[in-house]
Amino acid sequence: MRECNRDDYLIGFDLGTSAMKAVLSDADGNIVCKASRLIELQRPEDGRVELDAERYFKDVCSVIGELVSHVNAPSEIKAVCLSGASGNTLLLDEACRPLGNAISWLDTRTAGKEAELWPDVDPERVYRSAGWLFDGTFPLAHLGWLKRREPEAWGRARYFTMLNDYLYHRLCGRLVVDHSKATTFYLQDQEASAWNSDLLAFLGLETDHLSELLPSGSVCGDVTPGAIEATGLAPGTRVVTGSFDHPSAARSTGVFGEGDLLISAGTSWVVFAPIKNRETGLKGRMLVDPFLSPSGCWGSMFALTAVAEKMNVYLENCIASNNGESLFEKFNRLAAKAAPGADGLSIELFKEPYEENKVLVAQAAPVNIARALMEGIVFLTRNRVDHLMRLTGSAAGRIVLTGGPTKSQIWPSILADVLNRPVVIPETGQHAGAMGAVLLAGIGVGTFRDEQDGYLRSKPAERVIEPDPERSELYEGLYREYVDRYGLDG
Repeated sequence: MRECNRDDYLIGFDLGTSAMKAVLSDADGNIVCKASRLIELQRPEDGRVELDAERYFKDVCSVIGELVSHVNAPSEIKAVCLSGASGNTLLLDEACRPLGNAISWLDTRTAGKEAELWPDVDPERVYRSAGWLFDGTFPLAHLGWLKRREPEAWGRARYFTMLNDYLYHRLCGRLVVDHSKATTFYLQDQEASAWNSDLLAFLGLETDHLSELLPSGSVCGDVTPGAIEATGLAPGTRVVTGSFDHPSAARSTGVFGEGDLLISAGTSWVVFAPIKNRETGLKGRMLVDPFLSPSGCWGSMFALTAVAEKMNVYLENCIASNNGESLFEKFNRLAAKAAPGADGLSIELFKEPYEENKVLVAQAAPVNIARALMEGIVFLTRNRVDHLMRLTGSAAGRIVLTGGPTKSQIWPSILADVLNRPVVIPETGQHAGAMGAVLLAGIGVGTFRDEQDGYLRSKPAERVIEPDPERSELYEGLYREYVDRYGLDG
């Protein structure tokens, strides 16, 4: 490994669903600057959600250009890496030009139509191959829909890709996808690290119709003259493959071993957990990511999907903000005033949406509503964590929390008390996905030997929330009551 120059900088992206974030960092993990853009989703018809690929690429270039303006010379930036959400679908012609918009993973035009689109495909076989459960959405469904409903575009297509693949092509001239994001495309055989020939046969495709598969942290080329002009990067800047967003965040926060957990709390609460055996994730019906395999752990994920949206309906109807105080600030202030257990009030957001529960909560004090919402989400998280721990039988490791709730003075404390384990909040948690891409960029250009080396050399400052023994004992009983009340698997 070459000696790291203090003037070497790396750019990491977290390409989210509603926004893209990027950071310019040095090799010690110091963030020099940040940049972001909102992502414009197009909704041409009910259920359809699409992205303009060219507009998206221009936004990526604009973000890079903003970051480049903060260095003395563009040549100081050694690599750019793209991590983030994926699972969208884009058809390209012979010259790699988009044939229409990319179909977002949020698109529901195919929902419930998997039997129609894939009558001869066994969803269980797809799950075991791809590592993600097939529910009639995401690229496997999009491709079936396009072949049947858009035969003209299908016939003109030369390449069948995702938006991230197209971005790599525009940046370095090579159509590639990392094994992590390829999982969301469903056509990859995870264990073989190759495209699934059986599924390709159903679609009538060959491997050369798809992007080239590469491990995360691989150099896929230097920026092209066109990308140099669009971004301000210097010739010779490397473009490096990233990963799916949660595995990327796990890398930058040191969540590497079985027993470690990364809880990413946003619109959905997602728990990412390294597992030694891929079968463990399949047995638990979790989403599986290649992560550090074959030399290290696989990754498993489960989510409380869109739980924040369900919670916000309660907040807007029960404790609406006033006097210039934001809704989130009021929510936290009220929750901190209530005692554990919320005076007997409990809320299970998936079984008790506001419209079905508004008569009951109308009789409750706002402080208890706020507390019950926080506790309910944490109880549901613990329930799924307990299930995972039973599957792995592993010793408890690090718990890292990232996302909006880290700004709360009370929510992380509830999480630590309910799990009865310390909760680590990294200083760079709001940019954990982008910092994971920085780490992968550094691996690609030789700044770091591997993920462990990158994490140790760029480790962010952390604060640790310790559980309170008395509250943990109290919460143990409250959690058991919650499990019994809602018929959860305890």
